[in-house]
Amino acid sequence: MSEKQSDSLIKPDMSAVLSRTHVSNNTHGFLLPVFEAISNAMHGVEARFGSSAHVNGIINVRFVNTQNPGLIQVSVIDNGIGLNDPNYKSFKTPFSGYKLKQKGRGFGRFIAFKVFSRVTYSTRYEFFNTIGRRDFRFDIRQDDEISFIQSDSELVDSGVHVSYEQPLTNWHDLIRSLNEEEILTEIGSHFLPYFLYKWLPLINVQFDDGEPEDISKRFKAVFVQYADGEFTCEIDGVEERLYYSLARINRSKNFRNHCLLLSAADRIVGTPRDLSQKIGEPFFTDENENKYVVIAVVRGEVFESRLNDARTGINLSSRTVEDIVKKISDIIQSKEHQQIAKIKFNQSHSLDSALKENPILRLGLKGKSIAEYVASKPNNWSEEEFVSDLAVERFRATNDLIKQIVAASANSENYESTIKVIVDKIDRSKKEALAEYVIHRKNIISLVESARKFQKDGKHSPEDTIHDLVFKRFSDNVSVDYFEHNLWLIDDALAFLPYVSSDRTIHGGRRKTGDKITDLLFFDESLVLGDSDGTTLTIVEFKKPSRNNFIFGREKDDPVFQVIKTLNQVTKVGGISKSDGTHFSFAGVVKKFAYIIADLTPSLVEVLKMHDFKNDWNPRIFVRFRDHEQIFIQAFGYDTLVENAKKRNQAFFSVLFDE
Repeated sequence: MSEKQSDSLIKPDMSAVLSRTHVSNNTHGFLLPVFEAISNAMHGVEARFGSSAHVNGIINVRFVNTQNPGLIQVSVIDNGIGLNDPNYKSFKTPFSGYKLKQKGRGFGRFIAFKVFSRVTYSTRYEFFNTIGRRDFRFDIRQDDEISFIQSDSELVDSGVHVSYEQPLTNWHDLIRSLNEEEILTEIGSHFLPYFLYKWLPLINVQFDDGEPEDISKRFKAVFVQYADGEFTCEIDGVEERLYYSLARINRSKNFRNHCLLLSAADRIVGTPRDLSQKIGEPFFTDENENKYVVIAVVRGEVFESRLNDARTGINLSSRTVEDIVKKISDIIQSKEHQQIAKIKFNQSHSLDSALKENPILRLGLKGKSIAEYVASKPNNWSEEEFVSDLAVERFRATNDLIKQIVAASANSENYESTIKVIVDKIDRSKKEALAEYVIHRKNIISLVESARKFQKDGKHSPEDTIHDLVFKRFSDNVSVDYFEHNLWLIDDALAFLPYVSSDRTIHGGRRKTGDKITDLLFFDESLVLGDSDGTTLTIVEFKKPSRNNFIFGREKDDPVFQVIKTLNQVTKVGGISKSDGTHFSFAGVVKKFAYIIADLTPSLVEVLKMHDFKNDWNPRIFVRFRDHEQIFIQAFGYDTLVENAKKRNQAFFSVLFDE
């Protein structure tokens, strides 16, 4: 066999290409062939009439039997240049260069076979002062994709008539639910760029024998550009120039939220990106109480080369899209400054109310006014998010202050004088907030005193009441903020540990046999606290006030044994499951502490002594360091808890209020 000097490519297997092309099963997906036909019709109209295309061009779209999948027919007819010889050659060429010049792909006519099984074309065109014609069925599943037929097309002048019939079975359910208003809106939205910054010919849409509706006229008054401009965005490492158009649209079922639309080949590509979270509200309200949304259309040459063949998406990274969303949101906010001012006013008012209930959070403002602080935060933040942020900011702003207070609490003799030095150094606003906090602490102490007293029925309030005052049971500080607990009642240092788990199992699920963290049946509650750098682990065990039936060595009745068992479990597992599903690691624990808070009744004192606890330095506090577990344990009563909390708090009162 002789070698050939040249060869030619085999034409693309379009059925295989289509099989890899995804079309969403919704009204937009169903209308993709119609969009392509309208787009081609506009190209044909422009080719024939040039600058007067918007005056002389006519495109008629007709839907027949829209809710009957077996009989539905959709046709698009134009009075453009038609499929003359050059256009017909381009039609037969997948991915033709001719279409690329028109910002097309030369692929759009093939997308029809993702929806319909029968497609026919009729065309009339000028040929040496006469009218030439072509009528054919187009079917990519055949060896000869084009079959010439006899046609009774209504075309008499030049133009193209394309007809779609016999939809695939997977579209039947959707066809039965088609809504005329939705179809009109989808067509208008798809060609939104034309309404905003280009021309449109007359486009009539007709359903069965109803009156044709001029879609150009219908949406020309709706999609009115009120602002446009440009910005740059880095795409694949290159700064690209993008152009935007903004339109205000009355809020409706189809336009419920502010949104971003990307445009390529002069039509909308992909689904809208909701801008509500960035802007702060899903819609605006004008001076007449009319609700409206802002539609942003962004386009650029860089999108054209990244448009997929089906024209259903633009190949952009999620980071690029997020950057575009942020920049266009900022632009909208600058254009809608009065609306944004209303959002900020409402946020400031809401936050001001929250701060009246939680004045300590003012420390998180760091000297800013509420308006200044709110202006620096996202527009979509709720009161809860502001409070959470201020709690964190307050903690950061006063971290050194708290460390000094904790250090001062270690020396009870000089506590008050040390606190005075600290308070003298903080500014007035922080003093006011600190004063509010001190009053809050005083009230909590009073509640603890009431809880441990006998109730009217002669019984003591169970320790779960006090536990809830200290830290809400069955929770952790994933859901409980800094100022929703009172761990300072036990020790000021505990109040600012990065993770606290209260009355929860280690695995985060329901209590199983052998679990120690939660054991409400026997009134032995515990909190497990960990330091984020993996150096400290603290266990707090509560017992019922005045309980006097403790027994050495018996698990349910020996609080020391219970502390050790809890310690062994958490260190063996190496961490604890948070309420949000994440894991907090206790790996590398160096220091271990435990508190047993229970009234020092005779049976408890006996158990403590049998565990070799001592109370030499303070008869009301029993302590022991267990060498084997390397843990330091303190045991004291509720009276000592309250007394020590009062002493610490009194130092603040003396300094702040001269009491």
